[in-house]
Amino acid sequence: WDEVTTKFVSIDEILKSVGSAAEFRRMKKNILGRSVTEIRSLSGSAVALYAAQAVLECVGAHIFACAEKDAAAYLMNDFYALLGEESVMFFPAGYKRSVQFGQQDASGQVQRTVALNALRGFGVETPDRKRGEKKEYLIICTYPEAIAEKVADAEELEKRTLGIGTGEKISMGFLSDALDEFGFTRVDFVHEPGQYSMRGGIFDIFSFAENKPYRLDFFGDEVESIRRFDVASQLSTERMERIEVVPDLKAAVGAGRSVSLAQFATDATWWADDMDHILRRVDDIRRKMLAEAPEPREVDNLVSSRKQIIEGVKGHALMLRRDNVRELPAAEKVEFNTSPQPSFNKQYALLAQDIHDHAEQGYRTYILSENKAQVERLENIFGAEGFPK
Repeated sequence: WDEVTTKFVSIDEILKSVGSAAEFRRMKKNILGRSVTEIRSLSGSAVALYAAQAVLECVGAHIFACAEKDAAAYLMNDFYALLGEESVMFFPAGYKRSVQFGQQDASGQVQRTVALNALRGFGVETPDRKRGEKKEYLIICTYPEAIAEKVADAEELEKRTLGIGTGEKISMGFLSDALDEFGFTRVDFVHEPGQYSMRGGIFDIFSFAENKPYRLDFFGDEVESIRRFDVASQLSTERMERIEVVPDLKAAVGAGRSVSLAQFATDATWWADDMDHILRRVDDIRRKMLAEAPEPREVDNLVSSRKQIIEGVKGHALMLRRDNVRELPAAEKVEFNTSPQPSFNKQYALLAQDIHDHAEQGYRTYILSENKAQVERLENIFGAEGFPK
């Protein structure tokens, strides 16, 4: 809703207006040119707003490295509101707090695997996208403790991925043996990633790269149908033509078949709030683990270093909110003209006056809301304060 014309507008219209700004066009040019750029004076959610339009116009994988976990989660929610949830992912640490303390987090491991699998298969035909329906962009939000952990390299991930399609000939016994080798556990009923079950001609699998399990119906040794299903209700949610089953990748990482996230994401655009802080945090975790580890090689298998991350992002487009990395100096600076929102402390008269004053200066004010009822409530409040709709 905007104060000048008093009409409802879509997120798409707001994003298009962002895309017409001169600062945005310079930023886009630098992304496409794979340069290191400092983007300055972006306040609050203006980062997500400009970045969302950049993602739409500069298709590809985009990794947003925030200074801390909460900031990454907030940014992800901004992208959910602007672009939807399908192509926006969270990449957390696979351990509680960090790898330094050794307490594994099963949920974090699954989210990491989902994001890595999406990066590996980005821009190509997958089980979820038929030919001609390739995903145009992918957003991954992360933070230092998650970036510090190494990941299985693309070749190892490919080797540990089991593809199954409808109509294929494969025995249930062979599939069971393959899953056992990948570290899956056989149970009566699957309820979490890493499990599978067999009942008559039904074979259930819960991949580490999915939030719902698969149900395969066999007719002899032929896969007759594949469906996703809900664990609680056991009801199918959608049919699939082909699936990819991914195991827990901790074993591959621990065995040394690992790389940094920057080395894995070979063609991604990187965005960083404070790159030097991220790199210092990664090296801090690495130093503390090396000081306590009996075998330094084990630490090197698990944790990245500043040098490895820098080598991984070199040659990529890198958008820095602070130009503070000596190894990656910004080639150009783009200055945006945004400032933090004033604090109105629920004093609607002050908010209405601020909107009115800016309108007289030629500004257009947009109020973003989850539903129209909230905007209508504000309109009524402003009317009661003596400001016209």
